[in-house]
Amino acid sequence: MESQKTPCCKTKPIIVLEKTPSGRNGFISFLSTALIIILPKCPFCIAAYSGAFLMFFEVDNAALVPVFLHLKPLLGLLVLASILLNFKGRKSRISILIVALAFGFLLVTTYTKVYLIPNWVIYSAFFFGAWYNGNFEYFYRFLKVKAG
Repeated sequence: MESQKTPCCKTKPIIVLEKTPSGRNGFISFLSTALIIILPKCPFCIAAYSGAFLMFFEVDNAALVPVFLHLKPLLGLLVLASILLNFKGRKSRISILIVALAFGFLLVTTYTKVYLIPNWVIYSAFFFGAWYNGNFEYFYRFLKVKAG
């Protein structure tokens, strides 16, 4: 315990408590940082993520199939439009290329019933294109700093 002189000429003990680091706080910090990096921050990114995420739901009800047949191409257009509205230069060009390629495969799969690649790959490409435009570079730098 240390002593400190005060203006009234009396000494007053200073109590210093040392905090021991816990592993739980480190994990929570890592988790919150990862969520901040991965989750979208702008409205266009949220729309793109939502459109890409909704594509993963398959419709099994035969009465709804004619309506939902055109829903996935509309969601693909939503993702593409969201990326175009949130244009950020080079990374947006790459995202547009990924999403346009996935959109082409989606149109072929939906309207001609020719299955060149599985549907989940097409939907994942939409999701990755939206993520690449929004937060991928931040996530990549975060991983690079953690690994290095």
